[in-house]
Amino acid sequence: MRLNTPLKISLFLSFIIILFTIIFSYIIDESSLFWYVVLFSVTFILIYFFLKGLFFEKIRIIYKNIYKFKGTSNLSQMNIEKVEQEAEEWADAKEEELNAYKQDQGYRREFLGNVSHELKTPIFNIQGYVQTLLDGGLEDQNINLKYLQRANKSIDRMINIVEDLEVISRLETEQSQLDLQSFNIVKLAHEATEALELKADEMNIKLKVVNECKTNFAVGDRDKIQQVFINLLSNSIKYGKKGGKTTIRFCNMDNNMLIEVSDNGIGIEQDSLDRLFERFYRVDKNRSREIGGTGLGLAIVKHILEGHNQTINVRSTKDVGSTFSFILEKGE
Repeated sequence: MRLNTPLKISLFLSFIIILFTIIFSYIIDESSLFWYVVLFSVTFILIYFFLKGLFFEKIRIIYKNIYKFKGTSNLSQMNIEKVEQEAEEWADAKEEELNAYKQDQGYRREFLGNVSHELKTPIFNIQGYVQTLLDGGLEDQNINLKYLQRANKSIDRMINIVEDLEVISRLETEQSQLDLQSFNIVKLAHEATEALELKADEMNIKLKVVNECKTNFAVGDRDKIQQVFINLLSNSIKYGKKGGKTTIRFCNMDNNMLIEVSDNGIGIEQDSLDRLFERFYRVDKNRSREIGGTGLGLAIVKHILEGHNQTINVRSTKDVGSTFSFILEKGE
């Protein structure tokens, strides 16, 4: 029997006390039996209320404050071993929560720093161009138009950053508003490659669509899946090799469809894969600045697919290429 309730502890101690009283008594007769019963009862009551008032009531307060239990008003329901176990579980959960909070704080600080940096660069550029024009450059035909065009380019970059941030914010708050329907995803992939054909031609990169699935249809939000294709294709072109290729491939998976966007570009280091879908994270910062972009494309892809209850996966080898893949349910 485990002594884990006030009742059990009180009974046990009362029996022990009475036992020692009997042992050390000189005479046990019928007249003394009554007093043993009285002594046992008084001892039991005193021990019980002592434990209840000075020990278990304090435990119950802590117990309720931690777990907000509502069904432990009866002291006999309290189990010391259970309290200890659940208190340890609560402490472990709080520790995990604290660690997650600290990690989120780190991400938040890094995110704010990245936003500041991404916006600060075009702002300073615009300020420099405008200041030069105000200082007399406006009258100089050799630089006024050139500086206005550069300022306009920096403004476009700021607008793209703000628009992408708005897209992510909207995706985080409106995931339940997806327009799920069956649509021709192979046709959509061809439309995406056609939209980026000129950009791919600049790098002499060939875009190709291969359907190895038994159907051309999938279930999802057509507009958002189009954005997934655009972002993944754009990313593969930016980090591709001249004369390379990017392929959208559809594979059969029973009732689902596996979609892969693969290239033979510069690839990604293994230590960067875990952070690849963070906002503003860049694998090659120098190259990223040169080719433009907001650094939010893959973060948008991640949010869109999470809204479809799917995940985006990536495998990559440095200087060999990368493959991004996700799954959608087949349509009719």
